[in-house]
Amino acid sequence: MTNSNLTSLANKPGGDLDIDESLLIQGCIHGVDQSNQLLKAVSLDDYTYVSQGNSSIGTHTRHILDRFHCFFAGLQGGCIDYDDRQRDKSIENSLQAATFALASVSRQIEKLDLAEFTGKIITVRESVYHQGSSIEIPSTVNRELMGLITHSIHHLAIIAIIAKSFGYPMDNDFGKAASTIVYERR
Repeated sequence: MTNSNLTSLANKPGGDLDIDESLLIQGCIHGVDQSNQLLKAVSLDDYTYVSQGNSSIGTHTRHILDRFHCFFAGLQGGCIDYDDRQRDKSIENSLQAATFALASVSRQIEKLDLAEFTGKIITVRESVYHQGSSIEIPSTVNRELMGLITHSIHHLAIIAIIAKSFGYPMDNDFGKAASTIVYERR
């Protein structure tokens, strides 16, 4: 899709692609809520245990939060740099720090006024290949929120596998894509 096509889509009356933007907010909050629910259930030892895959529940939680932090850090300036992650080890190693960070992100999501960004193209920067420099592409805030939702779901699914390996009962829909949940309920 060319930059001019993206601009014309973003400038449609009613917002980016005429979608119900509240679903994007609800989808983001749902992922944060799932993370919070899990933090209330797991022990610190299980949260920080590094499995054979070289990651822990804490590592995945921190990574989910890093993406949201990058989104909010770049939003007002119109350039979101997903490589500029904080990688805050305290979130990986402390249930209290993770809970605080999730609450902060949840508040930011709830306060987000998507109407402010209707029709605006933003730049997204990220490394996509380890032997090259980062690339920049045009996007919209709505598209980036959708990406945050699907990215969070992917990591929540991995978190669910780790939590189940410790014997924690997990809701059947934890870390599952919305389209899969809808499909399974038919």
